[in-house]
Amino acid sequence: MTTVNIQPEMTIDELGEMLSTYIKEYWIEVLNRNIKELEQLFPKYEDATYGMYLDKLIPPIWKRLKENGFRSIEKTKEDDFVIGECLHFRNSMEKAKWGTPHHEKRVFWIVIENQHKEKIGTLLFELSHSHLEFNLPAPPRFLPLEESKREEIIKKIIQLEENLS
Repeated sequence: MTTVNIQPEMTIDELGEMLSTYIKEYWIEVLNRNIKELEQLFPKYEDATYGMYLDKLIPPIWKRLKENGFRSIEKTKEDDFVIGECLHFRNSMEKAKWGTPHHEKRVFWIVIENQHKEKIGTLLFELSHSHLEFNLPAPPRFLPLEESKREEIIKKIIQLEENLS
């Protein structure tokens, strides 16, 4: 992760840029290293297989964020399903009209606070995936948002995704 240089005073936009750089550099490498196993697991675990992929992709960069004082404001509850150490499934959306069974999209959000316990914004994480086979038809991506209230985040996600469709 040589090109990812996270600093404690970064803004949400700067963090988004660093996370995007990380994803661009590593998503294919992590996918290629694990593709055979993930393809074999998909018939049994279906969509949960994408969580297994993200459990390999996201933790190294999430660790770097935490080392620099950034945290999710979300408190993990006993029955939460958490992917990649930071994506709470209950803080995600997927809509059929955003894609097709071969190219569906799920968008997660993480409200971020810095080392001073100040909310600095939200990181969206978009995962394009297939419901028919294990396939990532587009690179995963992080997007920064200034919004940090749930209703505002959901409205912004819908606006972003429906403008793309």
